[in-house]
Amino acid sequence: MIDKLWAHGLQPSQVLAVLESRHVVKRNRSGRRATHLVIGRDAQGRCLAIPVLPTHDPMIWRPVTAWYCKPSEQALLPATDR
Repeated sequence: MIDKLWAHGLQPSQVLAVLESRHVVKRNRSGRRATHLVIGRDAQGRCLAIPVLPTHDPMIWRPVTAWYCKPSEQALLPATDR
């Protein structure tokens, strides 16, 4: 996963920042590897989209990769977070 983050110009700390702050979770499009998509802002306020998969532990989800939000993804955030 780290290699995929680097390919998108991201660092693991940015993903952690999104997961530790307010974010939106939605089902991912059908046919994608990850079942859900987490959308939120990192510590610098940049919008990130993070596809995630469930693990054997229902409380733990595994990020597959991440990228800077497309306008359509950013629009899913509440108006106060855009």
